[in-house]
Amino acid sequence: MAEKKDSGAEGAATTTAIGPTIVIRGKLKSDEDLIVKGRIDAEIQSSKALLIENSGVVKANVRVKSARISGVVVGNISAEDKVEIASDGRVVGDLLSPRIVISDGAAFRGRIDMQSFDDGRDAARPAQAQPAKPAAAAEPAAVAPKQI
Repeated sequence: MAEKKDSGAEGAATTTAIGPTIVIRGKLKSDEDLIVKGRIDAEIQSSKALLIENSGVVKANVRVKSARISGVVVGNISAEDKVEIASDGRVVGDLLSPRIVISDGAAFRGRIDMQSFDDGRDAARPAQAQPAKPAAAAEPAAVAPKQI
């Protein structure tokens, strides 16, 4: 079921909902937001958002712009923007995204890789990596004894 969001502008975003009685197997590729209320046993690739509702079950790897999981995912999730596991969400698999939110009550088993974490740390490192060398005057020098 595809629905066009009413924004009054031409070329408005489209959303596709996978209903609770729908089962998809194979590969799923989309350029629109996906709402999953049913079961998907298919690799998902989308340039838009993925929303898995409470009744939704995905058993496959996922590559999307962003993901919000309230249902169940068994597979790895890779998102360009953000992965959010809601309090009623369950994920078994690895997460790869620059922003990850795991709400209180959510269940997660896997690894997390925030690929931009190292990029940000490396960018800040050159400015802080080497402390400034003390000026020559600040170095200890031989002190001549004072003559009275």
